[in-house]
Amino acid sequence: MKILFDGDVDVHYGFIYLLPVEEDMPDLSDSRRGQANGLCGAAVPGSLSVVTGTHTGPVPVRAELHDSEPPVGEQWEDVVEVSLDVRPEEYWLSAFAWAEPVDGLTAGTHRARWCATGMDEAHDRTRLDGEPEIDRYLLQLWPALPAPDAVVRRGSENAGYWHGVAAATDPPPPPATPRRDR
Repeated sequence: MKILFDGDVDVHYGFIYLLPVEEDMPDLSDSRRGQANGLCGAAVPGSLSVVTGTHTGPVPVRAELHDSEPPVGEQWEDVVEVSLDVRPEEYWLSAFAWAEPVDGLTAGTHRARWCATGMDEAHDRTRLDGEPEIDRYLLQLWPALPAPDAVVRRGSENAGYWHGVAAATDPPPPPATPRRDR
């Protein structure tokens, strides 16, 4: 296992992205369009959009790269999984006005697991520097074939709300078919 990031992410509006350095942040609605889970959006190719309970302030996040699927820890109240096609580019974790490079993420198809605890307690709250953590998160990635997104565990009302938001969106349109001239 390789630790890609372990520290506080300075969130605003309760979201974090994992995306290529040169990419703009995708729209949150587009990122979870047509998914069963609303906590970790992967509908925009090459990027992830994840939701936190804390609205504003530092949130503890750990990101790990594994060789194979790791076990799901019992300490996590909410756990979701998506497929992510990592591009051969530099990636970063990014929030509204914060970004940190993620070194060591390998190109190819991965499974991404977003684990959360404390989302209900942190819902729409602001955490100031030095205050105790309210919610915390773990992002685990490992090489895997593409598969539908999944809600592995749901323990918070906040996660249930976001799953409902995702389920109410239409799937993204299919890719354009190249036109053949006859």
